[in-house]
Amino acid sequence: MEELDGQYSEEDGRASVTFVRSYPVPASEVWAAVSTPEGFAGWFPSAVVIDHDAGTVTLTGDPNLPPAVERITEWEPPLRWAFEWGEDTLEFRVEGSDADAELTLRNWLGDLNAAARNAAGWHVCLAELAVKLGGGEPGGPHSAGALAWQPLYDGYVREGLPFGAPIPGQG
Repeated sequence: MEELDGQYSEEDGRASVTFVRSYPVPASEVWAAVSTPEGFAGWFPSAVVIDHDAGTVTLTGDPNLPPAVERITEWEPPLRWAFEWGEDTLEFRVEGSDADAELTLRNWLGDLNAAARNAAGWHVCLAELAVKLGGGEPGGPHSAGALAWQPLYDGYVREGLPFGAPIPGQG
């Protein structure tokens, strides 16, 4: 099974799951992958439209969630940005050089019991991002070729991440 590298923490009274991944590509390429609609395509669970004038992110096409228009809470290109997603906040931080990059994806949780569920989901998504940044064609996190979510979820539960939040598609 995949190494379970999602880290759970609680800071300032709020829970989060955080992933830190390194890629052998320029930091600018990783920034584009996490800050543009074209970059999100293929690895993110929703189609993304970013409207900087309105300060919003529109998310559509996720089979498990209704379309949503969310608020951008931080925008510091090419280093960091964040947006609300329901009760959660999703934050991206990119560091690196012209030769390699490190991405930190942090999901601030509105419900700490979503930690294992969301960690497994982001784990799947980041595997698809690695395909994209490696020059391949990702099928997307909902595709048959993506990592299996359930074993990752079970692993994160065994690792002690809080669980119990509803799982889309499972009664």
